[in-house]
Amino acid sequence: MRKSLLALTALAATAALPAQAEYQYGFANVYGDYLTWTNGTEGFNSDVKVSDNRDDHITLGAEGGAGFDWGEIYGFYEYEKLNMASTDRSQAAKFSIHYKVVGDFTAYAQIYNIIDNKFDSEQNRVIGLGYTGLTGDNFWFKPFAGIHDVSAADNVDANGKVTDANGFNGYMVGWNAGFTFEVAGQPFMVTNWHETELARNDGYTLNQNGSTGHNGAVGIWYDITDTFYTGVQYRYFYNKLGVDGYGDAAIFRIGMHL
Repeated sequence: MRKSLLALTALAATAALPAQAEYQYGFANVYGDYLTWTNGTEGFNSDVKVSDNRDDHITLGAEGGAGFDWGEIYGFYEYEKLNMASTDRSQAAKFSIHYKVVGDFTAYAQIYNIIDNKFDSEQNRVIGLGYTGLTGDNFWFKPFAGIHDVSAADNVDANGKVTDANGFNGYMVGWNAGFTFEVAGQPFMVTNWHETELARNDGYTLNQNGSTGHNGAVGIWYDITDTFYTGVQYRYFYNKLGVDGYGDAAIFRIGMHL
């Protein structure tokens, strides 16, 4: 976790470089999630719903983001599996930045780090290009594409052969999108984040059951009051999270805007 925190701190410091940055928007939330696995194929240990690593679980998290005239930043931290023994728990954190280069074209970077007390930990790093110009009063679509680098556990096959999963891991393309609307005067929002990993290295391909993988979620959110909100996400993945083929989950959330 120390390496991850140092990397996030470095990126945050980079984001603060412009001396005359104009603040445009910002948000921060704290929340509690309940995740229940709904479908999957044979993968990490067994079916997603019954694997030792796939029990329904509770997560506490915090997230925040801000936009400036030079670009935008976003990050979250989650402490997962609070309803399980401490030896089974995990922590996840992510930081991303769009830094405007020409117009709405950006230099993009992200770090995602997960530390699992029972299973292997992993860090994913992406650097590339993005675009933040596809926005309006009630929608946004912000794509990116970049080089993918990973620190992960090596793969060991049935014959004991070790294949290194660390280092250059191909490419990643994805986006963050959302749409706000009202129903009978009540505020709602739909969001989608998606990542596709391409041309993975040999070790990671063995770990994740394929050279290409998909990862993302679609969520719908409702502001109960100005302070409290709720929502549900459909979490989907393919050749990811150790699953061979398609898997998914539902995540129910109650949160508070800060």
